[in-house]
Amino acid sequence: MLFPKMNYFRRDLFSLVAWVALVASSVAENRPNVLIILVDDLGFSDLGFQGGEIETPHIDRLANDGLKFTQFYNCARCGPTRASIMTGLYSHQVGVYELEPVEPGNNIFLSELLGEHGYATYMSGKWHLGNTPERLPPARGFQHSYAYQGCCGDYWQPPLYVLESPEVEPVHYGEGEFHATDATTDYAVKFLQHHEENEEDTPFFLYLAYQAPHSPIQAPKHLIDKYVSRYEKGWDKIREDRWRAMKAKGWFEQYDSVPSFSDSPPWHDEHAQPTPIRKWNSLNKVEKADQARRMATYAAMVDQVDQGIGKTIAQLEAMGALENTLILFLSDNGANYEGGPNGNDGPLKGKKLANMGQPGTRHHVGSQWAALSNTPLRLYKHFNHEGGILTPFIAYWPKGIERSGQIESQRGHVIDFMVTIAELANVEYPEMFAGSQILPTEGVSLVPAFRGEKIEDRALYFEHEANRALFKGKYKLVSKNFTSTDGQTHHDWELYDIEKDPLEQNDIASDHYYDLVIPMSREWHQWATRTDAIVGYEKWMLKLQYYWQTGLRTYLDDAF
Repeated sequence: MLFPKMNYFRRDLFSLVAWVALVASSVAENRPNVLIILVDDLGFSDLGFQGGEIETPHIDRLANDGLKFTQFYNCARCGPTRASIMTGLYSHQVGVYELEPVEPGNNIFLSELLGEHGYATYMSGKWHLGNTPERLPPARGFQHSYAYQGCCGDYWQPPLYVLESPEVEPVHYGEGEFHATDATTDYAVKFLQHHEENEEDTPFFLYLAYQAPHSPIQAPKHLIDKYVSRYEKGWDKIREDRWRAMKAKGWFEQYDSVPSFSDSPPWHDEHAQPTPIRKWNSLNKVEKADQARRMATYAAMVDQVDQGIGKTIAQLEAMGALENTLILFLSDNGANYEGGPNGNDGPLKGKKLANMGQPGTRHHVGSQWAALSNTPLRLYKHFNHEGGILTPFIAYWPKGIERSGQIESQRGHVIDFMVTIAELANVEYPEMFAGSQILPTEGVSLVPAFRGEKIEDRALYFEHEANRALFKGKYKLVSKNFTSTDGQTHHDWELYDIEKDPLEQNDIASDHYYDLVIPMSREWHQWATRTDAIVGYEKWMLKLQYYWQTGLRTYLDDAF
């Protein structure tokens, strides 16, 4: 009777193994693919669904069929935002105060976590998280990558982008055919095709990080020409048009009219007083032609990105993967004022104007158009006022988010990506990685918001270049660094009831100095000390004094 019992035992064991395998397979099938689409230096109101006049039908499709967040925040700058997306930590915790590389040792990248739990991992676009071997995409969990390691390179130069893939063959471009935005799309699609052919039973993580529309503004000429006439009417009129489009959507009901452009500078000459935004009709004919073509070039870059996203969506549809792909779309910071009022080199005319955005050129869109891009928010990239950190954000996942076309007003942050995606991928965030103890994640899960439920309440903190902010409940404490004409550095706290005043128009700090400003500022300093943000703050305060002594040109040289 021994052998029959053994047979029963073996049969039960095999059944158990088969059941476990079936459950594991079911879990794997239910885990979503993940596609993060990150654009660079996009303004708050540039996109069609946000009220802009740029043609973005594919992004608008994601927004109209997905969940739109109205209070989602980045880190005010390229590198810090990327660091937080990948690690689930405040960027200062991994050594990224401005544009430094992420230091390995106390963190795990999203690509590493998902790759270790059965995901195929792909990356195409701007990396900007370190350019030494131990910091490049292959070393941080991306099995296939096509990456630009720097910040703001020429879009017409193929050698800036490097393919790292054991199996995917390079795309060959003829003379004059290469443009970084299109190449970023081409490789994203190529990676998806590789996945369909070789790993169709495996979920994937694709990080699609466009460099555009970051300066230098460069785009195909036919796309630029398409937009010139739209911008010949000037930023004053277009700002009103965008505002009316937003109001028609029911946004910003607290305000009767769009705040003045005077709330949107600065272009800081010697980090002192902002240069006012000129009235469009005060420009002469040459200046208007130059400015219209600058914004047309920028708009063409956004249009080109949207076309690329359309191609990526089409590939997902062709392989039957769109329904179960979580797509997260956002910008790494607000619009970029770094080119100054005239885009750093204007006004151009004649052949130079006609050649704007083509190979061999290197122009900026300018701070006055950046203010338009951020309508109706205050300030820009670098700053922690809303124009620097509030991003359009879309969560699209047909199979998993039933709130199609709805708006979510709860506050989120890029540190939430790690927790959210780990939960959906059914993986546990570890305490140890690569032999080192890693920091616990700082984010919370957005999954409850996907279901229409409340996400975990918490404070959110910011620091970049000694600009600071803290969200707590309905209040926002924020400060902007600048050096006045007497050489003294200022960073006074402002306080806003962000529920009543999301455009930061009514500073109530003087009314709540003791009951809110002091305790909230102490809380910010406690956070800054814990996360090493205080290091970045103090470094920048020293830099401000140096820049004051040497002039703003030194700052721009450092930035570019």
